[in-house]
Amino acid sequence: MIKTETAYKLIQRNINVKNKITRVALRESLGRYLAEDIKSKINIPPQDNSAVDGIAINYLKYKNNSNYCYEIISEINAGDVFNKKIGKNQCVKVSTGAHLPNYLDTVIMIEDVKFLNNKLVELPKILTTKKNVRKKGEDIKKGKIIITKKTVLRSQEIGLLASINKITIKVFEKIKIAIVSNGNELVNPGTTKKNNQIYDSNRFMLMDLLKLPCNIVTDSGILNDDYEKIKKKIMTLKEKNDLIVISGGASVGHKDYVVKIIKKIGKIIFSSLAIKPGRPLSFGILDNKVPILILPGNPVASFVTFNLFGNFILNCMHGLISKKPDFFLVKSNFNMMKKYGREEYLRGKLVKKKKELFVNKYSTEGAGILSSVVWSDGLIKLNAETKQVKINDYLQFFPYNKTR
Repeated sequence: MIKTETAYKLIQRNINVKNKITRVALRESLGRYLAEDIKSKINIPPQDNSAVDGIAINYLKYKNNSNYCYEIISEINAGDVFNKKIGKNQCVKVSTGAHLPNYLDTVIMIEDVKFLNNKLVELPKILTTKKNVRKKGEDIKKGKIIITKKTVLRSQEIGLLASINKITIKVFEKIKIAIVSNGNELVNPGTTKKNNQIYDSNRFMLMDLLKLPCNIVTDSGILNDDYEKIKKKIMTLKEKNDLIVISGGASVGHKDYVVKIIKKIGKIIFSSLAIKPGRPLSFGILDNKVPILILPGNPVASFVTFNLFGNFILNCMHGLISKKPDFFLVKSNFNMMKKYGREEYLRGKLVKKKKELFVNKYSTEGAGILSSVVWSDGLIKLNAETKQVKINDYLQFFPYNKTR
């Protein structure tokens, strides 16, 4: 059995980076991996502008003047162009976002001035220069890289790209993924099953986990335990897909054929992990280019191992070889004993106590209790060396919503 860190390194070494590039409209780029560094061709803001509603003045004229009563000669709103000159004891009323000529270099907040009438104000006696002014290029400078290659585009990146007038961008092509379930005991939901059969939950769960804008997911159905049929199916899938994910067939029973077949038609990189649940997890490569992830058949083990390795494989296929699942520290709200020697991943639910985050574990740890992942918020990682967990111990926690 190998450790998870060793498994990550082996995956990194054996993934053939997918580097085909396509161009898409900005409005269709959410969730895609950026395939270019983006430089801005403009400054944002394009000109100095007011950060507040207020009164704009020339600071030097103010500083060399003992008269603090100023005449409002004009008003500038956002989008207006202002070219008038101002004289001594003159100012301009401005709104937030209004562009300022360089001689209006200081803005006083509207509530900090005293209005004597509609056209005359008294300014404070103490001011600092360039107050409440957003400088040209303060947000984005022309020529600066604002988003780097391989970034996963979120709503905020799309907003930023729109602000610099990007309407199309280069992204990596979508990864084609085939999802397969393996086992004589499996039937599809919606059909009548026998007592010795179960409804296939893993395939539907995995398809949803992989239903991301950067993927094209194909439901490749259920494969019974038939060596030749499994082999033929895998041979077909590897020609049409960039990644194959199989649930079931990872164990070493006499009818667990998947690993045996991969050894014949490709290579198995690893096939046993020192973790609980998920020990039978296997990973292989077909034709030296198509990764195949073989998940345990038990639903919880399948869910846990996919969260640990599935999205990591996708990131590696985009060249993000260091992007592993992100854990953060929370305090334990339970006591337990643990077997030394392998990592364990418990289903955990966060709770706040006295402004601190604690985590509870699910009452049982069986790899087939799918309701435990519905109850939980994420995974609690217990290191291989851990023998005991006590209340208030710091634990590593991976939230399910941190998919990539």
